[in-house]
Amino acid sequence: MSLKGFPPFIYLFAGLLLTLLLSSCDLFRKASKPADSSPENFEEFYLRFHNDPAFQMSRLAFPLEGKLIESEGETEWTVENWPVMKVPIWDISDPIFKTDYQKEDTEFYQKVWVENSGFISEYRFELRNGKWFLVYALEQNL
Repeated sequence: MSLKGFPPFIYLFAGLLLTLLLSSCDLFRKASKPADSSPENFEEFYLRFHNDPAFQMSRLAFPLEGKLIESEGETEWTVENWPVMKVPIWDISDPIFKTDYQKEDTEFYQKVWVENSGFISEYRFELRNGKWFLVYALEQNL
């Protein structure tokens, strides 16, 4: 088959079509590569979590495990009754409060209590899809 009988614009059209097809394949390859898959830095997350109430609310995994336990009874955590956390555990300096925390690759656990008082506070954060979330909160004040 001979190409001599085709008008010149057909060659131009075929060239443009081929260029578009090749560039779309390149775009597809770039789009299918995962974005920066490094997980969120916990320390940066944790400081922002305690300093930015709106950010904190966006990183609560409702329904949260745990509850608020007081002498009047137990309450499940909701968006409406959540008390914004403001103090990172490593900033608690009052000697009456005992603290413990443990950091692992995908989990952070913290505990604050007053010995022989009925007060205990426990929280657990988890790394989910590269972002940190608070997933468990227990506040007990009896």
